[in-house]
Amino acid sequence: MTNHTGNRLIISGTTLAIIGGLTVILSGYGYQWGWWSFGFGFSIIPWGTGVAILGGLISAIGFFKIPDRTKNQTIAGTFGIGLAIIALVNIGYWYLEIQKGYPPIHDITTDTVHPPQFDEIIPLRVDAPNAHEYIFEDGPAETQKSFYPDISPIETSLSYDEAYNKALDTAKDMPWTLVNESREEGKIEAYEKLPWYGFIDDVVIRVDTTETGSRIDIRSKSRIGRGDLGINAERIRSYVKEFNN
Repeated sequence: MTNHTGNRLIISGTTLAIIGGLTVILSGYGYQWGWWSFGFGFSIIPWGTGVAILGGLISAIGFFKIPDRTKNQTIAGTFGIGLAIIALVNIGYWYLEIQKGYPPIHDITTDTVHPPQFDEIIPLRVDAPNAHEYIFEDGPAETQKSFYPDISPIETSLSYDEAYNKALDTAKDMPWTLVNESREEGKIEAYEKLPWYGFIDDVVIRVDTTETGSRIDIRSKSRIGRGDLGINAERIRSYVKEFNN
C-alpha cells in the first residue's frame, strides 16, 4: 500500500470519525436547542457511534500501513483512532449501566411515607410529562426501598436553625439553581439542568425538628422519563455526603 493510499485512508477515516462524534454530541444538544425531537436525537446516537468507530478503523488501517508517517498524518490518524476508542468506551459504559437493571422510577425521596412536597417548583413543571405529585398508589416507594436501601434522611444533633443553615449552604454548593428557600417552612427548592440533553431534575429539601436535634429529608424527581438510570438517587447521596463533610 502506497503512502498516498494510506494518507487517503487516514483523512477519510478521521473525517468519518469526526462526523460520527459530532452526530452523537449534537443528538443531545440539538434536542436541547429545539432542532429536533427527543426521539430523533436518541435515534441517531447508534448511527453516529457506528460511523465514528468505522472511521477510526479506516484511519487505523492507513495509519499502521504507512511506515514513515509525517507529523500531520500522525496527528490525524491518532485523532481518528482516539475518537473510535472514545465511542467504544462510551458504548461500554452505557452497556454496563443498563446491565445494572435500574428500576423504572424517577422520583426518589428519603421519606416515602410523607415525602417533601414541591411548592415554588410546580409552575416550572407545568409542561413536564411527569407530574410533581408523589404517586403513592403505583409509586416507587417499595421499588426504591429494595433497590436503593441506603437512601435515608440526615439525622443530626444540630438545632433547627443550625441544620437549616447547613442544609442551605450545602444546597448552594451543589450544581443546582435555587428556586425557593423558606426558613419558616423549613423548605429549600432547586433544580439541576443536566448537560447534553438538558434534562431538568427538581429537588426539594425539608428540615424539621426531632427529640434529639433535626432531620433533613431530600427528594429528587425528574421532569421527563420513566426511569432515571439512578441519577436521582446519586444526587441525594452526593448531597448527604456534602452535608456530612
